[in-house]
Parts: sequence; C-alpha cells; structure tokens
Amino acid sequence: MSTLIRFHIFLVVAALLAGCGYQLRGSASLPETMSLTYIEGLRPYSALVNDFAHALRTRNATVTTDQAAASAILKITGNTTEKLVLSVDTAGNVLEYEIRQTIRFSVSGPDRRDLLPEQSITLSRDFLYTSTDVLAKAREEKLVRRTLQENLVNLAMLRIASLKQE
Repeated sequence: MSTLIRFHIFLVVAALLAGCGYQLRGSASLPETMSLTYIEGLRPYSALVNDFAHALRTRNATVTTDQAAASAILKITGNTTEKLVLSVDTAGNVLEYEIRQTIRFSVSGPDRRDLLPEQSITLSRDFLYTSTDVLAKAREEKLVRRTLQENLVNLAMLRIASLKQE
C-alpha cells in the first residue's frame, strides 16, 4: 500500500512541476553571428582555446582556422592564474590555498567592429593542503584548475549568448 501512495505522490509532484513550466536550463544558444567563429588566442593550441572551441561546438557553432571566412572573431586577450596562501598553521606551514583565474575576451565581426566589447571574468576556488600528502594534493590542485577554467569558459559563453541580433 505504501508503494502505491508513493507512486501517486510522485505523479502529483511531476504534474505540478510540468504544469508550472519547470524545465532544465540546458546550454544557452548562440546568436547566428557566432555560427562560424575564428578563435584568436594568446597561444593557438592552449587549453583555454581548446575549451572555447569545444564550448562553441557543443552549442552548434563551427570553429574555423580561416579568419577571412569567419562570421565572428572570438579574441582571447588575457588569461592569468594566481595561487595565494589563505591560511597557515602556527609553524608557518600552509594549510589552505586559493587559486584565482581571470580571462579577458571580446567578440568582433569580420570587419573588426565590436559585437561584444572586452569582458573580464574572474573566479576563485580554495582547497586544503596537507604537506604529508603532496602527490594527492598536486592532483587535486590540477583538477581544481581544470574545473575553474571550464567554469570560466561556460560563463563566457553565457555572455556571448546574450549578444543582440542586428
């Protein structure tokens, strides 16, 4: 009997969510001007450029290596990462670090007219550090840096998706 009641409660909750228009966000669609994009980066084959290319492709844009054929140019003008000490113990050993990354980018048309003026996005993450587990903490730091960069690219794609159609 309790299984039947749970099933009915599940159906009611599902109907209420569907009735109020709730749906998962999904990825933001890009404007038509971004359909064929050339990425101009600080280093052409860096992880940041690769992350932007992947993000554009997952949003149905084509990344081109021919700047003259592109309908938009995504220019990455800055990428800085800092590692800061957040806390130390009484002996002066580090207990916690903060990693802060800032990216700067802009989007222009093929005529170099700004579609999106230079934007700056900064994110930071902190992680605990134990000097007795150096290898594991190095892997954790690498994972934190990777996740941080992916989050920055996703935030940049949301800003790019907000471009107005002309």
